[in-house]
Amino acid sequence: MGGRRIAVAALAALLALGAPQAAGAAVEIGPEHIVVTDDEGARAVVQRAPFKLSFVDASGGTVLEHVDGALPGAEANVDESVFPVVPENAHYAPLSFQLGVEKATQHPGGLWTGNMLVGVRAGVVHAATEVVDARAAGDRVELEVATTSPAHVLTVTVAPDEGSAFRVRADLPYTEVVAAFQESFRSEEGEAFHGFGGRHNSIDQRGEDFYNWVEEEAFGAGPLQPLVDFIPGAGGDRYLFPNGPHQAYYVQNVFVSSRPYGFMLNQTEVSRWRMAADRPDAWQVAVRADELDYTVAVGDAPTAIRSLTKITGRHPVSPEWAMGPNLKRNVQQGADDPESQRRKIREDIARIQAEGVRVDAYTYESWDSLGDDWVRETNRMLEDLGIRPVGYVRAYVNDDGNFDPEGTFMHAVRSGHCTRTPGGVPFIGVAVGPACLLDFTNPATVHWWERHKIRRQLDLGFHGFMQDFGEQVTEDMRFHDGSIGVEMHNRYPILFHRTTRRILDAYEREHPDRGEIWMYTRSGFSGYADESGVRHPGSQGYESANFPGDETGDWQRSLGLPSLATDMLNRAVGGAYGFTTDIGGYFDSFTSDVLDEELFTRWMEWSALTPFFRLHNSCCTNDTQMPWEFEHGVERWNALSGLHERAVPYMRELWEQAQTTGMPITRPMWLAAPGEPEARAQDQQWMLGDDVLVAPVVEKGAISRRVWFPEGCWRHGETGEERTGPGYHDVAAPLGRLPWFERCGTDPVPGG
Repeated sequence: MGGRRIAVAALAALLALGAPQAAGAAVEIGPEHIVVTDDEGARAVVQRAPFKLSFVDASGGTVLEHVDGALPGAEANVDESVFPVVPENAHYAPLSFQLGVEKATQHPGGLWTGNMLVGVRAGVVHAATEVVDARAAGDRVELEVATTSPAHVLTVTVAPDEGSAFRVRADLPYTEVVAAFQESFRSEEGEAFHGFGGRHNSIDQRGEDFYNWVEEEAFGAGPLQPLVDFIPGAGGDRYLFPNGPHQAYYVQNVFVSSRPYGFMLNQTEVSRWRMAADRPDAWQVAVRADELDYTVAVGDAPTAIRSLTKITGRHPVSPEWAMGPNLKRNVQQGADDPESQRRKIREDIARIQAEGVRVDAYTYESWDSLGDDWVRETNRMLEDLGIRPVGYVRAYVNDDGNFDPEGTFMHAVRSGHCTRTPGGVPFIGVAVGPACLLDFTNPATVHWWERHKIRRQLDLGFHGFMQDFGEQVTEDMRFHDGSIGVEMHNRYPILFHRTTRRILDAYEREHPDRGEIWMYTRSGFSGYADESGVRHPGSQGYESANFPGDETGDWQRSLGLPSLATDMLNRAVGGAYGFTTDIGGYFDSFTSDVLDEELFTRWMEWSALTPFFRLHNSCCTNDTQMPWEFEHGVERWNALSGLHERAVPYMRELWEQAQTTGMPITRPMWLAAPGEPEARAQDQQWMLGDDVLVAPVVEKGAISRRVWFPEGCWRHGETGEERTGPGYHDVAAPLGRLPWFERCGTDPVPGG
């Protein structure tokens, strides 16, 4: 036994020094270090005392490790805000937890139901100190870890995860007063943090302090932007109302670091992330839960993305028709009724034919109130023109006269299809007007949804639909299965989209002649582990695509045209790369500009070399602006949708590859040119695969664009001019010409 202990100690010492080891999952328990090795040769190294966890790649390099030291003792009277308006005192220590309480207040109803208002946490912070027991269990190790509290011992499991990664789980048995768990890791100078879902503020969250909570209906400052610019902490041109510059409809607890490694929090409760924000040498995540569950992916960005998206799920390849040009007729809020909608839809069909507009799909929202016979006839008309009809559903019901037939709301209330208050009555008021959020944990609700919304829609001839909303769960909601809102808020979009996906899968099996059905969504979350530790994919595992929420039809960096690239590139890192913007921008009632021909054209240009080309604009003040509303609208729509269609085979090839690699279709420059400092700064251009560079114009009045080129020769897809990188070049971009380039010697988008 003594000889074995000496050998293990020597092995641990070598690992601590970074010496490479042969691949093969194994656990080695030594007197000073405990080592878990995965099949790729990466290692998780636990230092017994003081407790410290490090992650080492197969070549022996440490990519992530705990901050040094522990708390000197119990730290009391700590106040931390979920929404940072209350003074706070962050404590950095390996594997810490807070005994106490946390209270969050959410917007109670209306347009922002479920959005966070303020949260306060108070109690005593303790941290891990040393390993007191270690047991191997197959390829994982189970630890008992002493803490600064004599009364509390942590149970910690470290195990290999998917790909080259490790999963760490920690909890406090028999304790019911845990307000939060925290992990604190070292950060090197200049370390970048990419991902976190549909964020608009930046493609690198270094220096940022934010929380992860799915939220809806952001607005930019619009004409008030000059006043907002003077308010400290408002975010400047990234300002979003009501929840600040980090607000997002589509949230992912996933990021990729430049060190290199990737990280995923396998939990749905609200989490707080300080990414080298209050101290430059460390980052921290805190989750409002009585346990902690996370994954560290070891390796460079492509390796980390492959490992993490295998867990979270990846967007399945959309049907080819859905990637073609798509026109959408909105319901104009406050102005439309079923009769006006019927008239406008038929007028659109006539104009499409008369103007020769290229269209593969046509979407209309209000199908459920237009009469089944009329809808069947209209859908047959579209089919005869070679146009797929696309419908619309949402996560709540009300009697607004357009989206739900009269009586739907009261039927849902009386039948128990709604979420409930703690007192057991239906929770009313999750949107404009009396409305209730559907409870998809209730089998009766799922049956109603399948029969009256999904199957009925498809039986009427629709080939796909938008699945809207899903952000509106409040913490005090109660669900049929016993779940409460605090654990369901971020999980709800997954449940919503998974429920519909299962219905679609069954329908497709029963109707093989109908082909694949397309479902695109708004809300989303990255995935989670249930009470037994089994993990479930995020929204991207069930939907076909997603859109970035209700953009504003203007040039504002916060929510208008320039906000799209950061959103698209951030969520793509986490497997949600089927991105579809609303050409023209949805909100038009509080904007800094109007949707004129310039903005409409630049938005079409922006969309041309992304996975989808879909018009959807002007919800409120104006009616939907179709291509024929502008002098050169149809001409430019046909030209740019033609470019898009020429790129579809290449994008589909990339998408097929992504099913294995997780590598996004639209790639941020930092991923395309690793190690290039200038690449990390580019948030308004992207790569399609390895061979197409896209740099759309997003500035009002601009007729040229400064583009950063990766190493090599690049040929303009329209003019044939060549540029050489790495470096910047000014490129002419008159209205109607998108700056895009192919790598010299390649031709992924034929006809350029």
